[in-house]
Amino acid sequence: MVGGPAWLVDVASVLGAATRDVASAFVAIVAVALLWRDHRRWAQWLLLSAALGYVVQTALKQLVDRPRPTWPDAALSLTTPSFPSGHAMTGIDTWVVLGVILLCAPVGGRLPRAVGAAAVAIGILLGPSRLVLGVHWPTDVLAGWLLGAAVALLAAAVVLSARARDRGGSAPRA
Repeated sequence: MVGGPAWLVDVASVLGAATRDVASAFVAIVAVALLWRDHRRWAQWLLLSAALGYVVQTALKQLVDRPRPTWPDAALSLTTPSFPSGHAMTGIDTWVVLGVILLCAPVGGRLPRAVGAAAVAIGILLGPSRLVLGVHWPTDVLAGWLLGAAVALLAAAVVLSARARDRGGSAPRA
């Protein structure tokens, strides 16, 4: 998969570059919009998941300090630690969470749902894009996905627990 067809490498490069800085700004804009529209819990989940994900991935990269692969056909050469894949993790704990919110929250209209579906697709595709570029081992991507999901679920649990405490009762039943 490393250094696949040129068009695939181009798509992976654009996807990786666009989501790193754009993701933070986009998340902040959506969170503010959700707060403004009186969807505070959704905004809290998104912000907590994104922030916690960043802290976890940064700490693990420094703790594990796994070197990146050196493939002869790699499109990029990076020197930062490899494990876990920050793009794969952010894809789940930020982009997929954002997508789920836009698909499920009562924000109305077709546009939020279309953007939500696109956000989920982007979030999932971030992982394989790192393999195409040759900057991660497959286990880095798998760990990023799993850790991103764990962070997203933990953030949801924290927000739901706070909601239950605010209402003076126990957590809602499934």
